Amino acid sequence: MSDPPAARRVPVGDSGSTIWIGQGLLDHAGRHLASASGRFLIVSAPSAEPHAERVRAALPAPPLLHLTLPDGEGAKTLGAVEAIAEAALSAGLRRDDAFVAVGGGVLTDVVGFAAAILLRGVAWNAIPTTTAGMADAAIGGKTAVNHPRGKNLLGAFHPPRSILVDPACLETLPDRDYRSGLVEAYKAAWIADASLADRAAAALPAIRSRDATALLDLLEGAVRVKARLVAEDPGDTGRRRLLNFGHTLGHALEAAGGYSDLRHGEAVAWGIRAALEISRRRAGLSDGDADAVRRVLAELGPFPPPERRPERLAPLLALDKKSTARGAAGVLLERIGTARVEESVSAEEWLEAAAIMTTS
Repeated sequence: MSDPPAARRVPVGDSGSTIWIGQGLLDHAGRHLASASGRFLIVSAPSAEPHAERVRAALPAPPLLHLTLPDGEGAKTLGAVEAIAEAALSAGLRRDDAFVAVGGGVLTDVVGFAAAILLRGVAWNAIPTTTAGMADAAIGGKTAVNHPRGKNLLGAFHPPRSILVDPACLETLPDRDYRSGLVEAYKAAWIADASLADRAAAALPAIRSRDATALLDLLEGAVRVKARLVAEDPGDTGRRRLLNFGHTLGHALEAAGGYSDLRHGEAVAWGIRAALEISRRRAGLSDGDADAVRRVLAELGPFPPPERRPERLAPLLALDKKSTARGAAGVLLERIGTARVEESVSAEEWLEAAAIMTTS
């Protein structure tokens, strides 16, 4: 085996999580994964099996279990959690063991939720293999499954002990998944790091072509933004909610399409376009900054058109888990690099913005 690659360490406040980021980390995963007993249970998705096998080979001993769950948002169910529970308990799971989730954001959400409730909580480690997973989903300990009434309505806070981000995993990711997942990485820059946003906009052609240096800069910047916001607000009641930029309407669009018409990042991209319309009216966002965000989204696309009918979206907005008596709270952009949470954005405003949002 080759020498271990240089890994950049990003702690996540007092959560107990540590993010490791670097090219080629998978082949040395055993150095960074946490388990009190030294025993691991790998759960992976079919699309991530080559990566899971590399992780398996890097462990100091064979895993207690290697379970494969289906790909896609349709697997984000209580049934999947029950399958993990049955397999883990049958294999002899103990509270000092640890899961290793190898796959995209759906897989890490499901495994994290199973770890949160099995034996009243066991450790887990995340190895995201998609752009969206690396930039956002696997970080911060928000684990969940979907409910027929909406996205992520059943879940728990349960931070992973270690998160390994190896951009080399993205070399074989399908183009649609790669591009849509980049929306989450750019989102982090737009809400909290103007310098990263400028660099990433300039490097967009290189990032689109999966240039390793440009991609690592964007992913590391996005990881650091999320780690900082999670450390400031582990309970997701304050500034951490900035990470929901584009998600209020985006989650409704995902649900309206049956979680199959749009990738998560595509739905967020449409949600960001709607949020830009509201931000121009309510947060003083300049036309220049709004256009700059739209240009990046257009270059990351084209994305499939979303469901816009008010009668489909209104009930889903009402079920958004961030809603309060004042409305469907949303994140608005004041300028690139600075955002705020607006508590009183009505469903009617989101529906109006959805009707007029453009791709240009």
